[in-house]
Amino acid sequence: MDNVKDIRVICQCLRTLNVSGYRSVLDDHRTQKLFSGTAIELHVIAQLLQLPTYDVITEQLRAHPQLQQAIGLESISSAQLSRKTNSLCTQTLQQIFFQLISQIDQKTKSGAGITPNIGRLHIIDATDISLPALLGSWARCGSRKTGVRLHVRVVVADPDTVFPDKVIASTVNVRENKVVLDMVVEDDVTYVMDRGYESLPNFQTWITDNKLFVVRVRDRTHLYPISGSERKSVASVGPLRLLQDVDVLTNKTTTPLRLVEFEDDKGRRYRLITSRWDLTANEIAYIYKNRWKIELFFKWMKQHLKLVNLHGCQPDSVWNQLFLSLIAFAVSMLVKLALQTGKSQWNLLQLLRTYMYHPWKVFKQELNRPPTRQSKGRQKVDTAGRAKQESQRMILL
Repeated sequence: MDNVKDIRVICQCLRTLNVSGYRSVLDDHRTQKLFSGTAIELHVIAQLLQLPTYDVITEQLRAHPQLQQAIGLESISSAQLSRKTNSLCTQTLQQIFFQLISQIDQKTKSGAGITPNIGRLHIIDATDISLPALLGSWARCGSRKTGVRLHVRVVVADPDTVFPDKVIASTVNVRENKVVLDMVVEDDVTYVMDRGYESLPNFQTWITDNKLFVVRVRDRTHLYPISGSERKSVASVGPLRLLQDVDVLTNKTTTPLRLVEFEDDKGRRYRLITSRWDLTANEIAYIYKNRWKIELFFKWMKQHLKLVNLHGCQPDSVWNQLFLSLIAFAVSMLVKLALQTGKSQWNLLQLLRTYMYHPWKVFKQELNRPPTRQSKGRQKVDTAGRAKQESQRMILL
């Protein structure tokens, strides 16, 4: 990304996206102005800048000649942009997303996972996006819930690099355990799932296929410990208190499973079924603790990109906007990896928004600018110790 110093940040982002000049044979047959590639570029820039409506997107285009020059379009109406969003080919957007993810995967191949001993994690979960009851009636589930569901598998390449590599979009009535078999494919990673993915027959299948997994199961699930299989684990670390580590059977499986049960500092109990007998109980608990990374990914997408209040509610428009948001995430991740910066992706996105129309050289200088503040700031005070000292002073007085 350093081959042209004077190029603007917006042009570097669009180079990473690499759809300039793309035209769909079917969708752009009679198009004269807003071609598919241009619409995708405009939407991705709008996602990175977090522009809330079609009107704001079109105003941004009219107000910035740099944006006009970058995408080759001087102006467009909100109605035209809305119609084009509906007509974009969802399969094409999926292909663009997976091509970008393939580049991210290649750049992070050297990542050893959360620890060298544990390796890479594939965390599976789903998030719901609500739609208006009337406009989203096509996605209604029951009498109260209307929306779509994004089933996602994220890769934890290292503690600081998390990205989605598998996405299945559906309406909210598609349960998690209906799509999980399409998510558990590779053999050299550990799959991490919550209670929504509990399925005893699936556990049997994964054990037979030598899949590595850590899945939390419900308290009401009947598990039968195998006599003599209890493990004497080391003392619990930190706030976690180990309750048991034993091999179990169920009424729907014939192959033993490993049960690791522990309790946190708030008294909440966790029962984890796993096929990793090579790790300690504390390492199994640490694996499940990292499941929170997918929740942080969902939070990042909903807060920092346009993935909560969608521009349109028609089926094609909804699916297209979901994948356009994921494409924008992939673009920002590729920029971060190319720059090899230690800043978080959120900090990088903030700088992208601020310097989007500035030269790339200025953006890099700001990205690598050393902090001006030298102090460590206000330090945490031991309130318990201070309270004890105050009480001692009162006694002395």
